[in-house]
Amino acid sequence: MTEPNARHTGTAQSQLARLATLTDVVYAVALGLIISWLPLPEESHSGGVVWIGELWAEYANNIVAVVIGLVFTIMFWLRSNTMLTTLDRTDAVHTGLSILSVFFLLLLLYVVRVSEQVAAPSRRAGESIAVALIGLAAGAAWWYARRKGLVRTGITKKEMLAVQIEAFAEPLSALVTLPFAFIGEAAWNLAWLAYVPIAALLRKRGIRGQDEV
Repeated sequence: MTEPNARHTGTAQSQLARLATLTDVVYAVALGLIISWLPLPEESHSGGVVWIGELWAEYANNIVAVVIGLVFTIMFWLRSNTMLTTLDRTDAVHTGLSILSVFFLLLLLYVVRVSEQVAAPSRRAGESIAVALIGLAAGAAWWYARRKGLVRTGITKKEMLAVQIEAFAEPLSALVTLPFAFIGEAAWNLAWLAYVPIAALLRKRGIRGQDEV
């Protein structure tokens, strides 16, 4: 490898480390936002001394939003961590798509936060759209990384297939749930089961594609 190429690779690897740091910071900010949703004693409508259990019971909707937001944050951080650890380096396009993905996570948390103040179909549709946008941006980043050879050496085809399924199955499932958001809560929840056949289809296509290579 020539010296200019080595310097370029070193810069790209440094950019990947910075991207990972930025991603972790955004997720840390997301956790801080989620904690801020917890009710404060001065917000209680009960007189006298305020007990935490009573305060949380009074603002049960806030607690539900905290739990949902926490689950989403953990789930998407784990997926983001999986994708970034498969890479050797990054570039401007991949970095931009990755940042876009974490921005859509904050958008999802916003939808969860205001879920009690908006119409139920709007809340369900908003969550489906946000989840789809998160996944599509992350999936596009992974697809681009594979096309441009940004994946680190030593990653097996089986591992790359697993990341590919994880990257695209969820946003495709979210898009399937979108029309059901306007039908009802039960229909919308059941529609998320589309993840199972979608993941199976992606796995089948991925294996077939590997066999044809």
